[in-house]
Amino acid sequence: MINHPKRPLALTAALALAGVVGLSGSPAHAQAAEGMAEFTTPGSRLEIEAPSDLSTVPSLVPGRADFAFLGDAGDLVWVAGTVDGQTFPTLDASESDADLTLALDKTEGPGEAWLYTFEGTGTAAPLASTEDGDSFTLAAGTTAPVVLAVDQPGRYTLELLAREEGEANSTGANVATTYSVTAEEATAAEARTIATNQQPDNGNAQATAACEIINDGHIDIGPRLVDGDWTAQLRDDRAAESVWRDLDDVVLQVPDAALFPIPEGDYDFLGEAGQEIYMLPQVQASGIIWPGWNTQDPSVIETVPGAVDWNLAAVDGPGEVTLFLTGTFGGAEVLFDSSEALPQTVSIPRNTHAHGNWTFSEAGVYRLTVEFTATTEDGETVADTKEIQLAVGDATDPNGACTGDGTGGRDDAAEDEDDKGGFLPTTGTGWLLWGLGAAVIAVIAGVVIMLATRKRRNANGPADAE
Repeated sequence: MINHPKRPLALTAALALAGVVGLSGSPAHAQAAEGMAEFTTPGSRLEIEAPSDLSTVPSLVPGRADFAFLGDAGDLVWVAGTVDGQTFPTLDASESDADLTLALDKTEGPGEAWLYTFEGTGTAAPLASTEDGDSFTLAAGTTAPVVLAVDQPGRYTLELLAREEGEANSTGANVATTYSVTAEEATAAEARTIATNQQPDNGNAQATAACEIINDGHIDIGPRLVDGDWTAQLRDDRAAESVWRDLDDVVLQVPDAALFPIPEGDYDFLGEAGQEIYMLPQVQASGIIWPGWNTQDPSVIETVPGAVDWNLAAVDGPGEVTLFLTGTFGGAEVLFDSSEALPQTVSIPRNTHAHGNWTFSEAGVYRLTVEFTATTEDGETVADTKEIQLAVGDATDPNGACTGDGTGGRDDAAEDEDDKGGFLPTTGTGWLLWGLGAAVIAVIAGVVIMLATRKRRNANGPADAE
């Protein structure tokens, strides 16, 4: 286990099991034979066994907030200790009798160096750097994957300083190992080429994956005009200032906490009663992402006089996907159901903001192909097709769902229309599930959610307006 002085990290060697490349997330494997450092305490002495020379691989900083400590998205960094861009070394204290305090120091080099690891499902967590002099704790008997990165090309001499905590270290002295690190000149294009050539054949990772992983808070999916082009994007409302993100650069993560049993009653389209499914609920719940849909962007309101058609064109994933609304008296109004023929279409009134229940029958990676179409006031038909990327279940690596490279558009949201009419989002203290309180949920959420005509269109028949 590693403890950072500013925040505790619950890490073990099992953390590094998901297949991911480069800086896109947690490392694919912990490199046991050639680790970053192995600590032992024969007798009463702390000893370190470590390689003296480390080569580097040029990489690009992903467009994710957790990597901001390395620089801006797209900046070049050089990752040391990996030979293939997939396998990373470890700090191994499995044979140490005491917890260790570790720090990183630089004797020479043109830039700064960082040592970092990963939390949970792949969030980068800085441990120490030559810039700030922080230290961290590696617990006795544990092994943890790490990444060493430098931010400028050239030669570095770095020291990893270690000392035992507690009574085991009566002198308080540090033991050090020295690394000679070489970072060759490279361009961003060369870094992308190297990453592409290192992509594993098993398809579990994207070589240049750099997606924003969203697992909590409020987001909406909808159309807007970007530089005059009709574009489907995701509006991220988790921070004080909302931003629009390209869907290719976002993965929605659905945790096991979103597992709910299917109730008795009018829900047989989901499966057998009592069977567990993953659900992102219509009413906001703590710790679960709250996705909705939105036609309230000012550019849509100003140019589209009528409704926007939202088409579900295809579903790629291990199970079935549904989107439904909780009815006035507890029933369900199904908007999308992947077990039926696709495409299917929902007509969304202009200036609408809505939420529903999203369900997934199995864990795994899902990609939902959606299209938003409309007719402008000039009579022009506009359309855009994108994929919604999801990683369902705690065991599913969200980076495996990512197809983006972090270079897509991200725009601050203009002043929205949420407080200027339209259908407002529903907030709540938690999900009451379908049974208890379903009628109450419907009164405060279901009726407001969508006063829309719904059209179900499939390949076998014409649209049916309800």
